[in-house]
Amino acid sequence: MTQVLDVVNPQNEKVDELPLSQAVFGTPVQSSLLHEAVRWQRAKQRRGTASTKGRAEVSGGGKKPWRQKGTGRARAGSNRSPIWRHGGITHGPKPKDWSFRFPKAMRREALRGALSAKIAAREVQVLEDLSMDRPSTKTFLGLLRGLGLTGKVLVVTPQREEAVEKSARNLPGVKVLPARGVNVSDVLHADAILFTREAFVKVEEGLTP
Repeated sequence: MTQVLDVVNPQNEKVDELPLSQAVFGTPVQSSLLHEAVRWQRAKQRRGTASTKGRAEVSGGGKKPWRQKGTGRARAGSNRSPIWRHGGITHGPKPKDWSFRFPKAMRREALRGALSAKIAAREVQVLEDLSMDRPSTKTFLGLLRGLGLTGKVLVVTPQREEAVEKSARNLPGVKVLPARGVNVSDVLHADAILFTREAFVKVEEGLTP
């Protein structure tokens, strides 16, 4: 029997059904693959610009601070020593690229698994259409409440919708993405996912093996 998702209007009334592709939304969940996908995403987001100066890079040095013996003080050869104030940093961070290779086929498989898990948990809703002439946080919040969506909500539109994005940006826990931007990390983080019909079809087509 083909699995289907109800399509609702803004009043949360069922208007149609969408058949689900088993090749996409019947994918077994592989926790190790999901973990690797999230790790890959976070590694890509790291700027890797943290940098400190070693003893060879800080200013000073070149002259022994005081003679070796007879002063009553500890022996010192340079004021750039890591144990001195303003000295160099030992084993400090340097600019680094944290990203690593994660094949596209594995990324798609991970996303199929994440979406399959959300659908199995009944955390996915499909809205007939989501179009706004102008940004309105109050209107958008009313829509979400009318659909029974609370907590962390991921809203997926067919393409970038500036009015929808601006309406949602002041709502804590609500994130709006175009269909091409749907990713494993945001899917797993959301308590509920709201697709427009067009966005859902785009995502399904993009993930079909």
